[in-house]
Amino acid sequence: MSGKKALICLGAIGIVSTIAYLSRRKTVLPNNKKAKELYESANNVKRAYARLTENVENLKNELPNSQQTIDEIASLLSEYQFKIQNNLDRISQIQEKNTK
Repeated sequence: MSGKKALICLGAIGIVSTIAYLSRRKTVLPNNKKAKELYESANNVKRAYARLTENVENLKNELPNSQQTIDEIASLLSEYQFKIQNNLDRISQIQEKNTK
């Protein structure tokens, strides 16, 4: 092979290699970007799951306290109902009288 043919072959190989490299790089970069997005999404899900687990534990710990508060509210409501029952009875009587 002569020197001129060798240089042309090396040049052609270089051009083909460069084109192959650039085309491969274009396809790898979007896939790499998608992989990073997928990895970030997976991390977000993992963090959300950890927060959810923590919040469920907090809810379990606070449940006895909330039951006490619910009982207090129920007793206040029954006391209030007892106090206004006479007024409610009078209102009912007035309504019955007006409908007749």
